[in-house]
Amino acid sequence: MIDAGTQVVSARAAWHGVGHGVFMPAEWRSLAAALGLSPRECGIVRAVFDGASEKATAGQLGLSPHTVHTYLWRIYRKLHVQSREELLVRVFAEFRSLPKRTNPIRKR
Repeated sequence: MIDAGTQVVSARAAWHGVGHGVFMPAEWRSLAAALGLSPRECGIVRAVFDGASEKATAGQLGLSPHTVHTYLWRIYRKLHVQSREELLVRVFAEFRSLPKRTNPIRKR
Protein backbone atom coordinates (compact mmCIF):
# COMPACT_ATOMS: atom_id res chain seq x y z
CA MET A 1 0.00 0.00 0.00
CA ILE A 2 1.34 3.43 -1.01
CA ASP A 3 0.54 6.39 1.21
CA ALA A 4 -0.45 9.84 -0.06
CA GLY A 5 2.95 11.35 0.81
CA THR A 6 4.72 8.80 -1.36
CA GLN A 7 2.33 9.52 -4.24
CA VAL A 8 3.03 13.25 -4.00
CA VAL A 9 6.79 12.64 -4.03
CA SER A 10 6.41 10.31 -7.03
CA ALA A 11 4.29 12.86 -8.89
CA ARG A 12 6.83 15.60 -8.24
CA ALA A 13 9.68 13.36 -9.39
CA ALA A 14 7.82 12.50 -12.59
CA TRP A 15 7.01 16.18 -13.21
CA HIS A 16 10.54 17.48 -12.42
CA GLY A 17 12.28 19.07 -15.37
CA VAL A 18 9.33 19.21 -17.77
CA GLY A 19 8.09 22.70 -16.96
CA HIS A 20 9.71 24.49 -19.86
CA GLY A 21 8.01 22.03 -22.21
CA VAL A 22 4.53 22.56 -20.80
CA PHE A 23 3.95 25.65 -22.92
CA MET A 24 5.46 26.72 -26.23
CA PRO A 25 7.68 29.86 -26.14
CA ALA A 26 4.91 31.96 -27.71
CA GLU A 27 2.50 30.71 -25.04
CA TRP A 28 4.94 31.69 -22.30
CA ARG A 29 5.17 35.17 -23.82
CA SER A 30 1.37 35.44 -23.95
CA LEU A 31 1.09 34.24 -20.37
CA ALA A 32 3.73 36.69 -19.17
CA ALA A 33 1.91 39.56 -20.87
CA ALA A 34 -1.51 38.47 -19.55
CA LEU A 35 -0.19 38.06 -16.00
CA GLY A 36 1.91 41.23 -16.10
CA LEU A 37 5.19 39.39 -15.54
CA SER A 38 8.58 40.78 -16.51
CA PRO A 39 10.91 38.53 -18.52
CA ARG A 40 12.88 37.77 -15.31
CA GLU A 41 9.70 36.93 -13.39
CA CYS A 42 8.61 34.70 -16.25
CA GLY A 43 11.94 32.86 -16.07
CA ILE A 44 11.41 32.25 -12.38
CA VAL A 45 7.86 30.99 -12.97
CA ARG A 46 9.22 28.64 -15.63
CA ALA A 47 11.72 27.33 -13.08
CA VAL A 48 8.84 26.73 -10.66
CA PHE A 49 7.19 24.68 -13.41
CA ASP A 50 10.43 22.69 -13.63
CA GLY A 51 10.26 22.01 -9.91
CA ALA A 52 13.58 23.78 -9.35
CA SER A 53 14.52 24.95 -5.87
CA GLU A 54 15.35 28.59 -5.22
CA LYS A 55 19.03 27.65 -5.09
CA ALA A 56 18.87 25.77 -8.42
CA THR A 57 16.90 28.61 -10.01
CA ALA A 58 19.50 31.08 -8.79
CA GLY A 59 22.26 29.02 -10.38
CA GLN A 60 20.39 28.77 -13.69
CA LEU A 61 19.63 32.48 -13.87
CA GLY A 62 22.88 33.81 -12.40
CA LEU A 63 21.17 35.30 -9.34
CA SER A 64 21.55 34.83 -5.61
CA PRO A 65 19.06 32.54 -3.85
CA HIS A 66 17.93 35.56 -1.82
CA THR A 67 17.12 37.45 -5.03
CA VAL A 68 15.11 34.49 -6.36
CA HIS A 69 13.25 34.31 -3.04
CA THR A 70 12.43 38.03 -3.31
CA TYR A 71 11.22 37.62 -6.90
CA LEU A 72 9.00 34.69 -5.88
CA TRP A 73 7.53 36.69 -3.02
CA ARG A 74 6.76 39.57 -5.40
CA ILE A 75 5.25 37.19 -7.99
CA TYR A 76 3.03 35.66 -5.28
CA ARG A 77 1.82 39.12 -4.28
CA LYS A 78 1.29 40.22 -7.88
CA LEU A 79 -0.75 37.11 -8.73
CA HIS A 80 -2.49 36.85 -5.34
CA VAL A 81 -1.19 33.36 -4.55
CA GLN A 82 0.51 31.96 -1.45
CA SER A 83 2.43 28.91 -2.66
CA ARG A 84 4.12 27.28 -5.63
CA GLU A 85 1.10 25.04 -6.06
CA GLU A 86 -1.27 28.02 -6.19
CA LEU A 87 1.09 29.69 -8.66
CA LEU A 88 0.90 26.67 -10.97
CA VAL A 89 -2.89 26.64 -10.75
CA ARG A 90 -3.04 30.41 -11.44
CA VAL A 91 -0.83 30.11 -14.53
CA PHE A 92 -2.82 27.16 -15.90
CA ALA A 93 -6.08 29.05 -15.27
CA GLU A 94 -4.73 32.04 -17.16
CA PHE A 95 -3.60 29.78 -19.99
CA ARG A 96 -7.12 28.37 -20.31
CA SER A 97 -8.51 31.90 -20.61
CA LEU A 98 -6.11 32.94 -23.40
CA PRO A 99 -7.58 33.13 -26.88
CA LYS A 100 -6.67 30.03 -28.83
CA ARG A 101 -4.71 30.50 -32.01
CA THR A 102 -5.33 28.33 -34.97
CA ASN A 103 -2.34 27.36 -37.04
CA PRO A 104 -2.89 28.30 -40.64
CA ILE A 105 -2.49 25.44 -43.06
CA ARG A 106 0.45 26.04 -45.34
CA LYS A 107 -0.11 25.49 -49.03
CA ARG A 108 2.54 23.54 -50.88
